[in-house]
Amino acid sequence: MKIVMGKINSLLVSNPIFGFVILTFFISAASFFIMLKIPEAQTPESMKGLPVWLIAIWSPNMAAIIIWLAQKKALSSIQAAFSIPQFSWWMLLVLIPLLVAGILLIIEVSKGNTVQWSNFKLSYVLPLVFINLIMGPLGEELGWRGFLYPLLKNSYGWMGSALAVGAIWAIWHSPLWLLDSPQSKIPFWAFSINVVLLSILMSIVYNHSQDSIIAVVLLHLTFNLSLGFIDILGSHQSGIYVIKSLYIYVPLVLVLIGIHEFTKTSLCEV
Repeated sequence: MKIVMGKINSLLVSNPIFGFVILTFFISAASFFIMLKIPEAQTPESMKGLPVWLIAIWSPNMAAIIIWLAQKKALSSIQAAFSIPQFSWWMLLVLIPLLVAGILLIIEVSKGNTVQWSNFKLSYVLPLVFINLIMGPLGEELGWRGFLYPLLKNSYGWMGSALAVGAIWAIWHSPLWLLDSPQSKIPFWAFSINVVLLSILMSIVYNHSQDSIIAVVLLHLTFNLSLGFIDILGSHQSGIYVIKSLYIYVPLVLVLIGIHEFTKTSLCEV
């Protein structure tokens, strides 16, 4: 047994990217298998389902921590990931999902379509923030952006790494389309494009955060919150909202990539 564990430990240390992807998908696949076998576990709103969903959602973080433990640098890596970064104007990108939601709401109102403003109450804000933080950003970003992205970036550059992480991230979500989940109401192609675009935005933010993931977590959070607000207000079905949001996200992300590359080149020439 010690020999087997030693070989696994050696593999994780020598090939952390491969080890991370395998561990992440193995942990989440095990959770998904339990969901399929236990109908009550197919929703995080049940007592049986919540711990299973949390394990699946936190699988990227678990994988990253396991590998860092094998590398004997777990504490320093976690401390760096949650350190307070120096402010950069790029961090304001965390507001983009809320801006996109606001624009689409204004369009709906201008068309005379119904928006259930009375459905939303200020008392909903803190519970929404807490739930969306635990059931997503806080459980994933230590793995995706704190671990995988920096490793890939060393070999493939920031853009290639952002696209790769986005693609892996989308595939990791794919089992949710076999369940009656909120995500399954969104066409997978639209969700995947959205996730890849979000990955690019997150990578830009991370590039200006001195290895901290705090701003990235906030960007992930505002994205999830924007979907939650739209759902409460009843202005769009989730699938329609995600598709419509692409008309804003695609050109916006392309412009931001151009600005990011231009400013980076200009700084190098100074």
